[in-house]
Amino acid sequence: MKKLIFIILQIIIILYFVVFLSNNSFIISFEINDFIFSTSSNYIFIVFIIFFLIVFLTQSLYFKSKFSVLKFITLKQLKKKEKGYSSFVNGMLALANKDYKKAIQQSNNASSYLKDNPSLSLLLKSEVFKIEKKYIELNLVYEEMIKSESTKNLGFRGLMEQYLRSQDYHHAFIYGEKLFNNNPYIEKIYETLVNIISKTNNWQQLLIISDRAYSKKIIDLKKFQENKSIAFYEIAKIKRLGDSKDATNYILKALNLRKGFPPYTILYIELLIGNKKLNSAKKLLRKAWSDNPHPHYKSLLSSLSENLQINFSELVQYIVGSSSNQESKVLNVEASIKARKWDVARSQIKSLLDVHPSKEVCLLMVEIEDGDSSDIQKINAWTLRSKNGIENSIWVCAISNNSQEYWSSTSDAGYFNSLQWKKPSILNFLNV
Repeated sequence: MKKLIFIILQIIIILYFVVFLSNNSFIISFEINDFIFSTSSNYIFIVFIIFFLIVFLTQSLYFKSKFSVLKFITLKQLKKKEKGYSSFVNGMLALANKDYKKAIQQSNNASSYLKDNPSLSLLLKSEVFKIEKKYIELNLVYEEMIKSESTKNLGFRGLMEQYLRSQDYHHAFIYGEKLFNNNPYIEKIYETLVNIISKTNNWQQLLIISDRAYSKKIIDLKKFQENKSIAFYEIAKIKRLGDSKDATNYILKALNLRKGFPPYTILYIELLIGNKKLNSAKKLLRKAWSDNPHPHYKSLLSSLSENLQINFSELVQYIVGSSSNQESKVLNVEASIKARKWDVARSQIKSLLDVHPSKEVCLLMVEIEDGDSSDIQKINAWTLRSKNGIENSIWVCAISNNSQEYWSSTSDAGYFNSLQWKKPSILNFLNV
């Protein structure tokens, strides 16, 4: 209604001007050279009206034609996109159905139809190249992906996985770190980076990404402290070769995060012995044994007794103190065997000879019989019995279930922080 009123008002105004100009016409004269031309103002007005009508019609025709062309182009582009989306969907379905030939065909179609928006076609193409094992072409696709904000993360992840496949851990970490910085919440990205770091020994990076992962609540406090302590421990091992003071600072940081952990304590005591802080090493070893009598602490005793210039048995008595646990009893027996005090060793080992003595205890009896009586029958009997004895605890990889003698931040099977101190999964018992 408003539009109609507006048009009527325009017509009225135009008619008003036409009537006004018609009733008030005048003569217009102009001179060209020696000629004088005269005409009515009405004719001039009519000429202007015709001119403006021609301009108006020309513009209307132009814009109408332009709109039709744009509409045609837009519809054509929409149809191409629809075909592209259809090719993408059909390609992904073909991949799911393991129809790889159709998947390749649909991938080519998607690339053709979605040139202006290649994200989906790149995704489908990457999956096809994986199947075809065209890794060079696949890398190029991932390189294209990282140029677009919508596919950047897919590109980073793809390149990281490609370099991991070829065991190029340096470049794998570069793209993994970019992915982590871009979106640290991507599933398993933190764990993947940690595994890469464990293979490249880039322990400073472990500190950095662990801080960020904890601040973003990606990892809990326990994992945060363990992983940082491992980084400090590994840095201390490296620093030990050149700067023992720095090494000591780092191992203390590790122990502060993972208190009483035997591998860390052993390295710290070794540093104390190396720096000739022997009394500190002696007191720390006594405390560590009292808190957790770990059998690997025994490896420090010989070195410490030599540096202190005291008898091995005397040092063992100091370390063990009044402890009466099994590990302390075993250590006392070993000290007596080393001192060739066979009667003392026999007396000390009696409390360990239960119905099913451990393999370790049986082998200690082999040493006692060999050193004391040299009785072949007794030696063979205890040797045979040791084969059925219960195994002592050992470092076991929680993932591969493989065991190893000493702890390491990465297990022999290649898994980071996977070692647990426990008995082997297959236990041997005496046949009764």
